[in-house]
Amino acid sequence: MGQRERFVVFLVGAMMGVGILLAGRSCGHEKQDQLRQVRTALHLPPMMYDYAVTHKGFYGHYVLFAKVTTTPTAQIREVVTGGSRHYDAQGRELPEEYLWITETYDLGTPLAEAGPVKSYLFAYADRVQLTLRPGHKATEVTSPGGEAAQEVSGHPEQALLSLRSWLKQSGSAPWANVPGFITSLSQNPAVASAQWVKIDWEADADLIRANTGKVR
Repeated sequence: MGQRERFVVFLVGAMMGVGILLAGRSCGHEKQDQLRQVRTALHLPPMMYDYAVTHKGFYGHYVLFAKVTTTPTAQIREVVTGGSRHYDAQGRELPEEYLWITETYDLGTPLAEAGPVKSYLFAYADRVQLTLRPGHKATEVTSPGGEAAQEVSGHPEQALLSLRSWLKQSGSAPWANVPGFITSLSQNPAVASAQWVKIDWEADADLIRANTGKVR
């Protein structure tokens, strides 16, 4: 093989190497972008999914409020904790959100982290989903903190009511009063129904499995 042929082979090999390297980097960036989109789509802090799929109870210094109710068939433990951190387009952290966790245990099961927890329900503790009666506006409904409900874009019969101002009015947030306040909203002439903003954690867990395989 002459010098010219050796040079051509070297050049082709170098070009192939660069192509493979760029393709690898492109796939790496695509995977990173995919995982970033998954993280953005999730509603709960990552550790919450591990607790839920392994049927463990949520205990520790992250618990801001806890209440236990015993029924003839189960033990119901309600917990408030902080939510995932979110940021605006400029990278500034948005106000903290709060979660209301409902854990159901069988009768006789010790209320401890090991559980097992029979079932989990997750909802946002700092907001309420409203269905308005015909002819009424969202601004007719306010929280004890003075915040008016906001209409859901494109759905004039739907509204969201933030409770953040109420929960931050005093040094100790009135978490125990939140369920009663949500129930009382049904007496408001403008409100057809009021309910927690629930989180479909199982759908989120399936999304994590499909993209990382990390949730058991």
